[in-house]
Amino acid sequence: MAAAVSLAAPSAPAPGPAATVRAGFYLAAAARLRPLAALDASLYTHLYYSALAVHPTTRKPALPADPDQAGLLAAFSPALKSRNRALRTLLSVGAGPGAGVAGIAGAGSQTDPSFAAMAADPASRAAFAAAAVALARATGFDGLDVAWRFPASAVEMADFGFLVSECRAAAPPGFLLTATVYFSSHVFDAPLPGVDYPSEAAARCLDWVNVAAFGLRPRGAGATAFDAPLYDRASHFSASYGVVSWVDAGMPAGKVVMGLPLYGRSWFLRNKANRCVGAPVVAAGPKQRGSNATGVMSYAEVQELAAAGGGGDPRRAVTTTYDNASVASYLSVGDVWVAFDGAAVVAEKLAFAARRGLLGYFLWPVNYDDANLTMSRTASEAWMQNEISSSSRNGNGVGQTQGPVRLPPALRSPAGTPGPVAALTSASASWLPWTKLNAFLNFGLLILAWCLS
Repeated sequence: MAAAVSLAAPSAPAPGPAATVRAGFYLAAAARLRPLAALDASLYTHLYYSALAVHPTTRKPALPADPDQAGLLAAFSPALKSRNRALRTLLSVGAGPGAGVAGIAGAGSQTDPSFAAMAADPASRAAFAAAAVALARATGFDGLDVAWRFPASAVEMADFGFLVSECRAAAPPGFLLTATVYFSSHVFDAPLPGVDYPSEAAARCLDWVNVAAFGLRPRGAGATAFDAPLYDRASHFSASYGVVSWVDAGMPAGKVVMGLPLYGRSWFLRNKANRCVGAPVVAAGPKQRGSNATGVMSYAEVQELAAAGGGGDPRRAVTTTYDNASVASYLSVGDVWVAFDGAAVVAEKLAFAARRGLLGYFLWPVNYDDANLTMSRTASEAWMQNEISSSSRNGNGVGQTQGPVRLPPALRSPAGTPGPVAALTSASASWLPWTKLNAFLNFGLLILAWCLS
């Protein structure tokens, strides 16, 4: 029997749509890695509890059976909001605790049978929506996230559209409704063709979509590859392609939130001397305590691997390389190769998101950050700086032009670890356009004064 969860009085709904989103998903199943008390709630505008599963029989959100997990669900919103009164929390319903690693490291289209069965039946859809919204409000959440990973047919996509409509109808005014979605508006590796999200329904019913722009490594490839590159000239599997596809499909850019992974994808190299992208591999990387899986390392574990180095063995020297064509990075030590998002990658991705006018970003998952919450801090600072730069205005209300993002120089492997790329400031990004405008206005005033005299 599931442990009881206290159903307190509903919390006050969030006051309208978000102006910006600096979000993080907290994996309840990985709470041992980072208790709620170890999170700095000031680094986020929104935090997600991830995730409750859909019960296969009742077709409603399944409450945690474990007493500790039930207690975490009940404490999540009150504990975090006590440290940041402006924080908004959302309850994510989709893949259950047992599917945590699959949800992180793979963005494939294998659908959840329980979710699909619930969404296929009009009566169960309505019951699920009502129950999910009621549970979220009763446990102090400000919103609900529909995390169906992922509809795998045209019929399931239609059901997804009906489901988010039901959830919107069940939600009170001000209640946030989001969905965690495939990196692209079109699902490429679905078993049947024509699997496209109902973007019109999503744009109408959702406050925003969380685009899972990671887990993009081609299936079945026996070689190293970037897991979440910003660009890929050879394929559609890139964060930039996914974001643009959602906007082109009709989702307003201001309702798109781009996902950043806080995990690394690892392999064992066939040849230690061949460490480049596309190098042959023999197996997924070593099993880690954080992910409890092979081939997946938390950001904290990537940093530990880099710090440990080769233990004085020159044959196990640490090499970290930034690829500025893809905007991606990798680390290699001995026969272990890891693709991950470092500080420079995050800075460039968020500059791209700001230029595209996106609503914000989310980190997946915040439990995987290091002890200093380095990536949570880096992302928050970079986003706020880009936001200031892109929205700054002069005294006359004329928008200032943001300059292009400067990529770091190309690095040849083996090379030292590149430092983070400094985010552009409003001064450095917009000084030239403002000076030209200012000079033009001053000249105009002089001409006007001369004519009047």
